[in-house]
Amino acid sequence: MTALALAGGAVVFLLAMAGLLNALGSRLPIPDDLRDGAVVAHLASVMLALPLGISQLLLPKGTFRHRTVGYIWLALMTFTALVSFAIHTIVPHGLSPIHLFSVLTLVLAPIIALQARRGAVERHRRAVLGLMIGGLAIAGLFTFLPHRALGVLVFRLFGLS
Repeated sequence: MTALALAGGAVVFLLAMAGLLNALGSRLPIPDDLRDGAVVAHLASVMLALPLGISQLLLPKGTFRHRTVGYIWLALMTFTALVSFAIHTIVPHGLSPIHLFSVLTLVLAPIIALQARRGAVERHRRAVLGLMIGGLAIAGLFTFLPHRALGVLVFRLFGLS
């Protein structure tokens, strides 16, 4: 499970970063969705949360650094989930199935913090992996569909649009 979370998070982060950097370096127009403040805030918080989450899985546990970065990561994930409810690019004026990942995040974030504070290491680890895989890797992969903003950028990167 840890390897899946690491690989999924890394793939999403690297594809998104490559697409965004390519967009900055090209003269092609930015997708309209990336002009929406909620989308930009959501993307920015995810792009901060991904490498922090990956570092948490790789670096020593139980340290002051782990606890501090963990709380920052949970704050970013909570912000990401909350701001997603202002994004309606798939279902105008409504919520889409991908918003279920936001609900998952809002449910798991306090559980992750509570389990860590209680010393329930295995439950904490499983909840973190669930959020990394579901909330970042799987939800992140949905952003690369051809009609979505990051999908457009990544398809352009590979000359497919």
